[in-house]
Amino acid sequence: MEEAKRPRLFVSHHSSKYDVALHVEKALARHGVDCWIAPRDIGPGEAFDTAIMKAIRDSEGVLLLFCSQSDKSPHVKRELILADSAHKAIIPLRLEEIVPDDLAYHLASAQWIDWLEKRDDSIARIAVKAHQLAGIGAPGPVPPVPALAATSETADNLHAAILSQAAGQPAAGPASVSVRTLIIGALLIAVALLGAMVFMRGGDERTAAPDTGEATVAPSAKPETPPTPTPAPAEQTASVPALETPPSFNCKYAAARAEKLICGDEELAALDRDLNRAYRQLDRSAGPLRQQIAAEQNGWRIGERDRCNDKACLVDAMQQRIIVLDAQRASLDSEAAQ
Repeated sequence: MEEAKRPRLFVSHHSSKYDVALHVEKALARHGVDCWIAPRDIGPGEAFDTAIMKAIRDSEGVLLLFCSQSDKSPHVKRELILADSAHKAIIPLRLEEIVPDDLAYHLASAQWIDWLEKRDDSIARIAVKAHQLAGIGAPGPVPPVPALAATSETADNLHAAILSQAAGQPAAGPASVSVRTLIIGALLIAVALLGAMVFMRGGDERTAAPDTGEATVAPSAKPETPPTPTPAPAEQTASVPALETPPSFNCKYAAARAEKLICGDEELAALDRDLNRAYRQLDRSAGPLRQQIAAEQNGWRIGERDRCNDKACLVDAMQQRIIVLDAQRASLDSEAAQ
């Protein structure tokens, strides 16, 4: 008799919560769910980064053990970036009563589960979600969610606080604006900006591709002269030094602080060129996913790169993005070869 399939979750955690990860794994095993936990499940001689990427791709989703340490961990952040790129669901299990800061961008739309009380119910809910992601029925009845009205209000407040953090705003009390209203407002702003760009460029019909730092055109067209955005004030651009090897974009039009930092530093400019190389290679392999990948790249630029105010932040952001882009391309090339 063939053994029933068991869903598997990748457990993203800070090293200080390793014991908690093992406890959660044992509890989920009783509900028919397996867990992949680093560094325990990395084979001898296996490259750490390769093992992580493969484990995330092969999992049904990523279970994040969220706490103040994991919120600040660059390794956890990198794992969530890989999860986003692989289109894997992120299930945050909140170990502490705090709101995300560094991880707010990646958790803005996630459905939270609290570990703070009634842990058996929390484990059961995670198991149900894992089975749903795997497309198989969960063993046993689905546990009820206690105190639904109060829980819903708490979850709404937490979600509103996370959205505020992701937007770089101070967290407030109960949200007075719905998520739908926020999304509609963002879309209206985006449409207005696109309209302004088309007007300024005199009706140029080239498709705007994601800004990796350079001016890009539609994938089917050859690179031409960059579009002319609104020039930055003279006092802001005059101080940008000339580099021996410039970045992938024209520093004459650098407006964001991150762009100016890239234009003034040889190492950052080299990283930007490498980032552009990684994106171009992925774009050639993207096929029908091209628009989706372009949207992800624009989201990264606005939500990650342009929020950096110093070199260290930019180096970390661009290095992580290069890893993600290369991993996406390798995955697409592997699927195409099968």
